[in-house]
Formats: sequence, C-alpha cells, structure tokens
Amino acid sequence: MTARAQALPVLLAACAIAASSAAACGSDSAPSAPSDTQPASAASVAVAVSPTPLVAVADAGGALDRYRVIANLSFQETAGKACTVSALKVTVSSTASPAWSSTSAMDVSISIDAKGTAAYALPTTFDAAAPDPAATWQLDVTAADAEGKAVRIAPVRAAISVPPRPVTDAVFVGAGDVDGCGRLEPEYTARLLDRIPGTVFVAGDATYPSGTLANYENCYGPTWGRHLWRTFAVPGNHDYYADRGAAFFSYFGSAAGPAGLGYFSHTLGTWHVVMLNSMLPAQAGTPQYEWVRQDLSASNAACTVAVWHHPLFSSGENGNSAFMRDVFNLMFQFGVDIVVNGDDHTYERFAPQDANGRASTRGIRQFVVGTGGYALYSRGKPQANSEVFENKTYGVLKLTLRSGKYDWEFVPIDGQTFRDSGSGSCVTPSGQ
Repeated sequence: MTARAQALPVLLAACAIAASSAAACGSDSAPSAPSDTQPASAASVAVAVSPTPLVAVADAGGALDRYRVIANLSFQETAGKACTVSALKVTVSSTASPAWSSTSAMDVSISIDAKGTAAYALPTTFDAAAPDPAATWQLDVTAADAEGKAVRIAPVRAAISVPPRPVTDAVFVGAGDVDGCGRLEPEYTARLLDRIPGTVFVAGDATYPSGTLANYENCYGPTWGRHLWRTFAVPGNHDYYADRGAAFFSYFGSAAGPAGLGYFSHTLGTWHVVMLNSMLPAQAGTPQYEWVRQDLSASNAACTVAVWHHPLFSSGENGNSAFMRDVFNLMFQFGVDIVVNGDDHTYERFAPQDANGRASTRGIRQFVVGTGGYALYSRGKPQANSEVFENKTYGVLKLTLRSGKYDWEFVPIDGQTFRDSGSGSCVTPSGQ
C-alpha cells in the first residue's frame, strides 16, 4: 500500500470526528456569526447614590402625575483602568395601588480615572400613577474603557419616597350674558380670558337673541368659544328660546352636564363646584332640588361654589328670582360659600346672607356678573346686603379658590377702570 493510500483512512476518520464540531472538514460551511457582546474590561466601578432615601417632588410644570428628583451619583474605579460612562437609565417603580413603573434614559460622558472618582448630579423626571412612600429607584449604567471594552457595573437601587401631589389653588373665571353677533364687547371680554389661566364658567345666556346652533358656532364660537376646552356652562332663558336648550347642550356637550338636565358637579382644586339649571324647577321636592341635596350630602369638600343663571337677589332691571329661594336655602344649610349668577347685565356683590336676605357670617356670598358682552342694564330696586353695584363696565369675575378661603376680583375690559376685589373664608354649615 502506498503512503497516500495509508493516509486516506486517517483523513476520513479526522473528517468524521470534525463533522460533529462547529467547523466541517473539507466543506464550505459558513463561518459562525461574530458575538454581539463586547469583551469585558478589567475596570471595576462601584456607584453610590445619595441622599437616601431619595425624595421626589411634584413637577409644577408637568402633568398631574409628573414628578422629579435629583440623585447625587458617586463613581469609584478600583482596578486601575480608566473608563467613561456613556449612558444612564433610571427606572422608578412602585407596588402601590395601582402599581406603576416609569423609565427614562439619557446620554452622558462621565470620565473616571484609573483608581479615581467622579461625581454627577442626575436629574430624573418620571410619571407616578399613585403616591408611594417606599418606591424603588434603579440606575443602570453603560460604560466602556479606552479600548472600547464594556465595563460591567451592577445596577444600583435606592429607596425613593413619592409623596401625594399637593393640591394647588384653582382659578374659576367667567361671566354670564355673553354674545350677540356683531358686538365688539364679547371679543373684549374673551381677550381677558386669553390672559387669565384656569377654568372658565358661563353663567347662562351664552348667545343672543336665541340659542340656535348657528349663533353658538358663528357668534359665541369665535370669541368665548375659543376657550370651550376649559369651559363649564349653565343655560339661561335665551339659551332656551329657540328649542328648549337642544342647541345649547349640543354645542357645549359634556361642558354643560347631562343633556336636557344641565345640573352637575365637579372638583376644582380643593373646592366642590355645583352647576345648576335655573330653567328647570328647583323648588323643594323637584328632581333638581333632590339632586342638589344628595350631591352636597356626598361631598366632603370644605368649600363649595355654585353657578346658575337667575339670581335670587339682584338690584338690576330683572330683580329677584324668588323661584330659586328653596335651593339657595338648601345650599345655606350645607354651608355653600359662593353663588354666581347672570341674567341682570350688571355686576353686583352681596355680603354673606341667608335665603331670606338676612346678613349672616355663615351666609352665602352672591355675585351677579352678567357682564360678558351683551348690552348692560339699568339699575332697579336696590336690595339689602348689596355691597357693590356697577352697570357701566364689561368684564369677568375671577375667583381664586384656595384651601379654606377664596379671593375675588372683577377684571374690566381694556379701557375701563372699575375693579372690585377682596377675600373671604369658607363657612361652617348652618346645621353644624
């Protein structure tokens, strides 16, 4: 047997052994794919975070669930190899009810000398679905040495306290008796709203002479309608003239409460807000009256403001609307603080009083603010407890609703000078 013949069995045996390995013998098999993992660096970095626990604060400029915290990071390299941190990722998580998690990441360039230290103040903004005094803050670090080798850095965890978001003061601003096509004053009062933040109210008669959908869209729409997204409205008699309020409810939608009813409540800051429909019966025993009783009974707010169109008391041309006395008295019993009305195209402020017009330190302070833009009215019969009456100025009433107290300010349109302002404290219900 030749030397070549003797070598052939050996070569075949070697190929058989190699067939079970990654590299095939005598074949054109594709080479194995390169690894995605960078080779590890010999650098060793430890990370510490302070203070502990971290304490988040509500982000005043963000959404209601937005928080921020600044963590002071300290990096320590101990193996004698310099490196650079290129990315930081923070995950804040909680098992509160409801459970939530929020992650944010940022690119950085933090150089750490061999056996050296580095410091970095890391600002973190995150969304928290619920407060939690013992949430978890975790930092994941990406770093590499000068050769591009990855530095393995263990995740860093710290406790973080996420307090309940503080309830801020709320602004409630508006008027009644707003618009008629062709008038300039509704645009002038709308410009006041343009520069006053907060929630807008309409105390009835949003458009004149009648509440047709065309009038809401073409007359009210270009002025106060540009604030529809932050408006709550109640109907007045002109809103009902054309179709018993159908167009009013269609235009304002959820901003006017349940269609056909128009009485509802909501919350602003720490305050309870009640919106009523004085075009529907509100005497004792009526559905609206009983709804108010149940609504106020269920509220645990210390302060309440109510808005409807027809004022129980007014020194304007239309005068008093006695059919609202029962519900005014009910609100007096429950400790409602402020009632805002329209109908008379004037501005008037009353001292706190009960439903019979008797001054009371625990009474309701009533405002008539029918100054949204339609023609102003003459003075009628002066009413008891009227502190301020003005019928030559267009403007809006701005209420700043604070915890346990409130400020009021009548803001005139540009070029007019009358103003009225002051402060009051929330009252104790008469039954307590």
